[in-house]
Amino acid sequence: MTKSVFASSQWSLKKSKLAVLVPCRDMIHTAFAQCIGELIKLNTQNNIDTHVVYDASTILLTQRERLAIEAKNIGAEYMLWLDSDMAFPSSTALRLMKHNKSIVAANYVRRQSPFKGVAYPKIGDWENPLPYKPQQNLAEVEGVGMGCMLVKTSVLYEIPQPYFEFTWTPESNDWLGEDMYFCQKVRDAGHKIYVDTSLSMEMRHMGNWAFGPDLIK
Repeated sequence: MTKSVFASSQWSLKKSKLAVLVPCRDMIHTAFAQCIGELIKLNTQNNIDTHVVYDASTILLTQRERLAIEAKNIGAEYMLWLDSDMAFPSSTALRLMKHNKSIVAANYVRRQSPFKGVAYPKIGDWENPLPYKPQQNLAEVEGVGMGCMLVKTSVLYEIPQPYFEFTWTPESNDWLGEDMYFCQKVRDAGHKIYVDTSLSMEMRHMGNWAFGPDLIK
């Protein structure tokens, strides 16, 4: 569980409406549930009208599309996309909103070897992800996973539906995920994508581990 050193701070943000969008299955991690509760509490203390929306259907593309439309229906100024296997500081939304960017995300470590982040200076160059260390406060990238991504909802009115698709990439003989497709789409609309490298150091990607005698030293 991550703890935020900002939990008692006051943030000079105007009143805003935030939709927290969570594609999930039948269950979510306990750590995620606790983090969401702490995030809502801190947001409320800082005048952020926060709506948490879950979609527990089975097709990820459908989930993301429905959640994006719900954010528009709510009239949210911002969308905070969170995966249900993430743990994050209570100040996550406030810190990302403070940057006042169209799209700004936190990097996080993927759950398979080789362990590396999910942010890429160049989409398609998967061997050279953004270095996983605090650099300047924000780093510009072409693509980043949507496990923790803040997007101004106004961006949706500048791009056509569907907002999310899988696309085949012949050069690399694989599928481009819906997150990278979305990043390409919003960049084509003229928006830059940033990663908060400081917040990224506090993110945790929850998963399972097979515990066996091989771990005993």
